[in-house]
Formats: sequence, C-alpha cells, structure tokens
Amino acid sequence: MKIAQVTVLCTGALLLAATSCSTSKKCQCGSASMAGPAAENVVQYAKPICGTDVYPDVPAGQNNLFPGAVAPFGMIQWSPDTGSGTTPGGYKYYDTEISGFSLDHLSGAGCADGGNFSFMPMPGVGEPPNGRRMAFAEAFSHTNEVAKPGYYAVTLDNGIKVELTATTRTGFGRFTFPAGKTATVAINAASDVNHSDDSAIAINPDTHEVSGWSIGGYFCQAGKNGRQRDKRTIYFCAIFDKPFSGYGTWSGAAYAPSGTNGNDTASGAFLTFDTSAGRTVMAKVAISYVSIDNARANIEAESPVAHFSSRDFDDAVKNAGNVWNSWLNKVEVSGGTPDELQVFYTMLYHAFIGPTTCSDANGDYTGYDGQVHNANGHVQYANFSGWDIYRSEAQLLGMLAPKEASDMAQSLLNDYQQGGAFPRWGVTTMDSGVMMGDPAAPIIADYYAFGATNFDTQAALAGLVNAATNPAVYAPRSKTHERDGLADYLNLGYIPNQGQQGGYGPVSMVLEYDSADFALSQFAAALGDDSDSAMLLKNAQDWQNLYNPETGYIQMRDRDGAWSPGFTNNIQRYDGDQAYVEGTAGQYLWMEPFNYKRLADLMGGQDTAVKRLDDFFTKLNAGDRGPDSWMAWLGNEPCLETPWIYDFWGAPYKTQDVVRRAMNELYTNAPAAYPGNDDLGEMSSWYVFSALGMFPELPGSDVLVIGSPMFSKAIVHTSCGKITITAKGAAKDAAYVQSLTVNGKTWNQPWLRFTDICRKGALAYELGTTPNTSWGSDPHDAPPSYDGSAQ
Repeated sequence: MKIAQVTVLCTGALLLAATSCSTSKKCQCGSASMAGPAAENVVQYAKPICGTDVYPDVPAGQNNLFPGAVAPFGMIQWSPDTGSGTTPGGYKYYDTEISGFSLDHLSGAGCADGGNFSFMPMPGVGEPPNGRRMAFAEAFSHTNEVAKPGYYAVTLDNGIKVELTATTRTGFGRFTFPAGKTATVAINAASDVNHSDDSAIAINPDTHEVSGWSIGGYFCQAGKNGRQRDKRTIYFCAIFDKPFSGYGTWSGAAYAPSGTNGNDTASGAFLTFDTSAGRTVMAKVAISYVSIDNARANIEAESPVAHFSSRDFDDAVKNAGNVWNSWLNKVEVSGGTPDELQVFYTMLYHAFIGPTTCSDANGDYTGYDGQVHNANGHVQYANFSGWDIYRSEAQLLGMLAPKEASDMAQSLLNDYQQGGAFPRWGVTTMDSGVMMGDPAAPIIADYYAFGATNFDTQAALAGLVNAATNPAVYAPRSKTHERDGLADYLNLGYIPNQGQQGGYGPVSMVLEYDSADFALSQFAAALGDDSDSAMLLKNAQDWQNLYNPETGYIQMRDRDGAWSPGFTNNIQRYDGDQAYVEGTAGQYLWMEPFNYKRLADLMGGQDTAVKRLDDFFTKLNAGDRGPDSWMAWLGNEPCLETPWIYDFWGAPYKTQDVVRRAMNELYTNAPAAYPGNDDLGEMSSWYVFSALGMFPELPGSDVLVIGSPMFSKAIVHTSCGKITITAKGAAKDAAYVQSLTVNGKTWNQPWLRFTDICRKGALAYELGTTPNTSWGSDPHDAPPSYDGSAQ
C-alpha cells in the first residue's frame, strides 16, 4: 500500500461526540446531552482504574479493563500499555513500566485485541524495537497517575508527563517534557497486541503529520489455525502542533537515515521537537477501518487542528467529562456511602464503553464482506461480546441508550446481510467466530424489549429465524456457520458428543440455542409473527432432552441417545469431548431461565430445587476453582442468572440475600473491582441492575425479576420515561424486602414488566435486615415460566 503525502487544511470549530437532546439532566432521548447546570456531578465517582487488577485467588480472575481516555461507545481508546502490553486491556495494575500508549483496546474482554499505533514520548531516540514491545518502556508510579472518564495522565519516572483525552473517533494528547531534555515521540505502527502481519508509516513534515496502517487482528488467536478469521487493516493519522526538528523511521532492527519520510517497509517513526520555547508537544490522532483519508477526516470532524492550544486541550478534557457526566446521569442514585457511589458509577461507566463505534464521521465502514459501505445517518458498531452481553448489558443499553442500541441492532443486521451470518463475537470488520451459541438473537430481542426499536425489525426477524432453522447459514470470510450443530439440534433435539472429533460444548450449545430460540420467540410475538414464535418456543424446550433423572444434571448424550460415560458434576470435558464451555454441569444446570417451573418439577419439586440451589451458593465464586467446581461462579456469565431463581420458587428473600452478598463481597472500588472479566460491560450491567433491585432474567423478554435496591433513591431515565425507585431503610446490610408498592399499588409479585414502569413508574420499598419470608412467596405470584404451550 502507498501512503499519499497530503496537505491538511483545517477549519471549523471544536466538535465533541455527537449529542442530540436537551441540557436537562432528565433527558429521555437516545443520546446523552452535554451536562448543563442542573446535572449532578456524578462523574467524580467513576474510577477507570477500577478493574485493571486481578481478582485474588480465582482462576480467570483478570478484570482486563483499561484506564485510558475513551468517549461513550468510542472508536478510539487511547490508553497506556504496561509491561509487555500483551494482556487483554493492555494494562495491569501490578506492572511498574509503561511500554507505550496505543489507540485501541477492548474493555474487559477475555482475550487481547488492539494495541495498535503505540505512541511513546522519550528523552531522546532509543534503539528500534525490532518486535520488542518493551523497547521504549519507562517506569512509573500510581502516585503520579490520574484516570478519570475521558482523561488519563501520568508522569513517568523520567519526568515526562503524558495527558490524553478523547472524542468518539479522535484522541488529543499533550506531552510535557523536562527542561533541557530532548523531546522525542516514537510511533510504532506494528504494535498490534497479536502481532502485525504487515505495517507501514509515512511522515509529512509540511503538515506535521504521521500516518500509516497495520494488518493484524486475530482476536483470541482466531485465524492462526488457517481459517483466516479476524484479519483486518486499521489506519491512523496523527497531526502535531509543532514542526519536527528531526524525524526518521525504522524497520525491524534498523533505523532509516534521519529525514526519511517512510515507505511501505517502515514499521515505525521517531519525531523530535524543539521545546526551547515551550515544553509541551500536542498531537491529535484518529483511526479508521477504511482509509488514512477517513482517519484524517475524523480529526477534522471532531477535533479540528485549528484548535490546538493547551487551553483547547483543557477544554477538550472538560467537554469529555461533561459528556460522561450526562451519560452517567441517566441513573441518579442517592443515599449511599462514597464507596458505594464509586462502585455504582464505575460499573455504569464501564457499561457505556462497548460495543464500540466502527464507522467514520462520514458514515463509511468496512463491512463483513470486506467492502466499504456507508451507515447512511446511523452509526455502525462493532466489538459485540455476544456470549456475554445478551444476559443484561443489551437490556441496559436498550433501556438507557435506545438510539445507540437501535443502531447496534441494525449493525448486527448489516453484518448478517453483508457477511452471510450474524456474528458470535463480532470484531471490527469480521466475525471472529469465537465462543458459541447464537447470541445475536437474544441481543437484538433484548434491545427491542427494552425500548430500542428504531431498526429494520422485520428484516432482523427474518434473518434470525433463517439462522435458527437453516444449517446452511454461513459466513464465508470468517468460515463459520452461525449455528454449529444446528442440523442435529433440529433433528435429534440435542447436539451429540463429538468424541475425538473435537466438539466444542455440545451441552452448553444446546442451552445457548434454547435461550436464543426463546428470545427470538418473544421478538417474533412482539412483531405479530405467532407461527414462528410458537415454533421457536417449542424448540427452546430441547434442554429437557439432556436432563438425566438419574443424576439430576444436564448431561452429554451420544448420537444413539445413550448418556456419554465419565460424567461428574465438576468437570468440563469427559469422554473425549468438551461438554461444557467455561463451566461445569453444576453451573450449567440452571440455564433455563424461561422455564424454571419445569426444572423444579424435574428435580422433584420446588422444595428440593431450593435446597439444591442453597447448596450451590455455598460459595459465591467457586472458591479457588472457578470453572472446575459444581458451585456458583458468579465471576462468569453462565451463573449470572442463578441468584434470581429463588424468585421463581417461592423464596425471594434468598434472591435478595445472595444478590446483596455478591454485590458486597465480589465488587469493590479497588483496582481488582470485579470477580472476573467485565466482558465489555456485562459484569458491570449485572451490578447496575442488582443495585436497582431488578434483573432481566428471561432473554428477549421485558420481564424484570425483583431483588432489593442498594440506594435509598434512584431515578432512572429510560427509553420511554422516568422510573423513580425509593427504598426506606436502605443500607448495605438491609437486603430484605418488607413491602413494595408499584405505581401506588401494593405489589406482592417478585417480578414486573418493563412496560409496567417505564412511563413515570414508581417503586417504593421498605427494606430491613431480617427476611420477610412471606413476601412474594405465593406460587401464583411467581414470574412466568414458558413450557412451549400457548401462554
């Protein structure tokens, strides 16, 4: 690829991330407004550093979040990479060196991705990295570090201060160098965390610009098995406020001569600046998945270089904070301690980071067919952590961000129409094919159920039903079928043991398809398609074909129907196949959230089922065994719905107890803030819903099962109106509902529908420290279970 040397003409005023509603903190439209005088200063409670450490004594306890600068659902995440920088999120709190500040990161994913275009200010020119990510590493201390929503700063031990802020598609950096030291900035175009297959960089001294591209990707190492999943080209443009007093490039271990502008073989650049008249160097940066020209245009659209002073930087930081404050004011809570407020708003902050924008300011994006498309007034989103976020993150975004969530639903439909299949774990230009199930179905249904309806619903339904019934649905670029094993699922009513052929979670896959089919049945019903709704609801009952009455667990079967030998309730793999994905039979037993009545019947009745659930919660996070235990592992997604099951079985007070214990014991405002990966907001959304005293247990449905609120008051600005939640007696140790009224009426059901409360809804609780075992215990008051018959 050739990089054109283009002169940049910069005009216009400073623009921030697009917003479209009034300045009132009670804004009820889809995008957050700029925070006006009435907005509470809740952004002070959000702590991006939380979630950057490892939860102690638990396998897979890495939180994997990053502390750097990002806007809500931002395309760019300008953040430090510590140590080798090869871990998910790029940053580990326990590291003592920063190796660079790269432009893209995933928020709390289980695998590394991004780390592209690492910038590193230095007091001189060091050795070329030659593939070494720590070639320019410098020591730092957390005492010299600040992380706020939309702003990150650190003073390195060598005295260089780095400050970063962001709009949706751009970053703005300010580097302050010690007096008397050479001011150098190195840019590594080959810093992709999973290795760059190829890269190039070019320097245009006339416009103070550096630009380039990198080919890489390979999320979760996808594609390195020869299937070529997730291989993408990403482009960048950086424009500096000062001329270069010197510049050059490197390739591998060799520097090109000083003054070399770069070419297709250069993988990095170094720039030196004359700071005798001022010790700061500033840069505006942007990325694109389409072209360098589009990256450059993103800068012009959101952060024009006509505004390039230190005051402009300070204003950009302030504006970024205001944008975040508006978003965080979508849920106003009061009455808690400072620590509780910090945990809550940190979780809400992380819930608003993903999925991420992947279309440029002009609407261009590279689709899943590899071609350039235009979003035509919408925003194309990517980085859907599908297996994770359908459980509560999608519902939270549908409720609080309907405009964005509608575009997210349309984005998934675009991926299907352009790429051949809905993605499982969709990254920026292709489905990675990672994980299993069919998560796009519940994600889209979740968005719709909670108020995000502005997308092509009929086309989405048609595509999802096709994918649920047609084994041929296939994405040629990622070489993945949307539903692996679908023919067996439809013909046998389960997916059999694959033995030495190397299956991937046939038991888990059936449960995932059942949840997807249930969610899709609700979506179809909402759109008036009763025939497909009934068919899908019937298919969703297939989990019963894997229930073994002899053991009382959901187990793997052979193709002839026999139970596969070697089963125990605390292992993932037996008889040559991985029966369960990231869990065990003990943890997957409960994954039928739409038919808990039938599960209790199979277990021998409600009393027996409750006793088994009590035993399951002997430990909340499986002690030190995580995915190799039969007990609860609330640090991972398959167990997230389990505390709420008591609501279905006549013991809501036990839901209230377990949920509050999990909130108090597993979530903190420390760097190790989470009991596991946040997975692009899923764990955060679980906490937010729990703190509000409700949870969307049934995928694709607007049913909310009830716990108990953490705060004495919460005002939730939803897609259709304002919900006010009050809780007399609320306290950390007051988890138990004594009474509840909904819209002024006595309410004894441990559930309600979003549509019951989204228009000026009012929930008034009385809470206490001792259980009220009778509230919500009447079997007639239980949340609905769907057995496949007419409801």
